[in-house]
Amino acid sequence: MICDDSSIKGLISSTYPHINHYQDDQYYLDRTILSGKNSDIEDINSEVLQKYLGEEKVMQSADSVMSNDGNVNDLTLYPMEYLNSLKASNLPLAKLALKIGVPVMLLRNLDTTKGLCNGTRMIVTHISTRVLRCRIISGDAKFAGSIVLIPRINMDVSEEDLPIPLRRRQFPVRLAFAMTINKSQGQSVKHVGLDL
Repeated sequence: MICDDSSIKGLISSTYPHINHYQDDQYYLDRTILSGKNSDIEDINSEVLQKYLGEEKVMQSADSVMSNDGNVNDLTLYPMEYLNSLKASNLPLAKLALKIGVPVMLLRNLDTTKGLCNGTRMIVTHISTRVLRCRIISGDAKFAGSIVLIPRINMDVSEEDLPIPLRRRQFPVRLAFAMTINKSQGQSVKHVGLDL
């Protein structure tokens, strides 16, 4: 598809036309926006979320610094704002904004026997403080349509990926209106917007 408008808003409108009129899984399974950088993906996902009708809920992470022995270090060394600002490709945002009905992608293998693998796309059906209820839309066909519960989990990131070893307790998902080209490998999508 070729977008007549060179802006991100034009790319979103051409990839997700009439976004608030579709509630079936196939609509989201058949389309995505691809980009090369995670920062661009975050911006696009945020922009599409604002267009999507419904009440937005922001889920705040619990971040801490890890020592070499796996214990939590003194939290006064780094302000919480700094810890919340740290980003890595395999880490969810510290402030995860969601709405009922939006597509999300799993960032960790939780239970491969139930189809909960890194890269699985799902639709959010319920949001609570401790758990997300989602419906699987991608991956192995035998899991499509399955309702699953996604808890907050601890995710550790080493000093190789960030300036300090970080532990983030958050839902292991990110919005999936857009994804990196790397994350899209192995998926079949009919309508693709490409942000270069």
